[in-house]
Amino acid sequence: MKGMFVKDMEIMRGNMKAFIGVYIIAIFCFLSTSAGPSFLISYVSVLAAVMALNTIASDDMDNGMPYIFTFPISRKEYVKEKYLLGAGMVTVLWAVAVAIAIGVNASGYRMVSWEELIASAAAGLFLAVFANAVVFPVQLKYGSSTGRLVLLVLVFGIMAVGWIGVELCQKMKVDFSGLKNLGLRIWNLGIPVCLAMLFVLMLLMLLISCTISIKIMEKKEY
Repeated sequence: MKGMFVKDMEIMRGNMKAFIGVYIIAIFCFLSTSAGPSFLISYVSVLAAVMALNTIASDDMDNGMPYIFTFPISRKEYVKEKYLLGAGMVTVLWAVAVAIAIGVNASGYRMVSWEELIASAAAGLFLAVFANAVVFPVQLKYGSSTGRLVLLVLVFGIMAVGWIGVELCQKMKVDFSGLKNLGLRIWNLGIPVCLAMLFVLMLLMLLISCTISIKIMEKKEY
């Protein structure tokens, strides 16, 4: 698995200039526009997820998967390495973005409440983990080109279903006061408890996604 890490780091190093450029643009937009810390943290966190995802696309190019599995690495280890790589990249770039947001906030240049900053950091990390959990199985199942199409259909499908659901609930006058009260109760438990619950949720998403990805890889023929 160590060899896979080295290979993927070399792949990402080849694309590093482009990603650094995008990172700098995100920081510039954060500092020069009215965009809040949620923009910077979410954007950079998802960018980290894309960096890890690109290594799968690189492996799949030019019929590369059969060649990779001639080396002493199992398909289960391959999937685990990708998830560890994704988690590592998201954690590092997310932490850097949060540190920048905290520094800007502490300097007084762009003041927001610390509760909003914590919420933005948690939401950005959750968004990146959710993206990895959804995209990795799709990419492994359908490949890089078809996977993007399937993912696009999936995203717009979820948005359409959500919009239709909201419209139907408004027309049927569904009462969401129970859910609202539940959310307030959870929030009243305190920020540490909420963050712990969010961490457990993200861990469960990754474990379920990784299990699905392992089954996909074990069934694929190369």
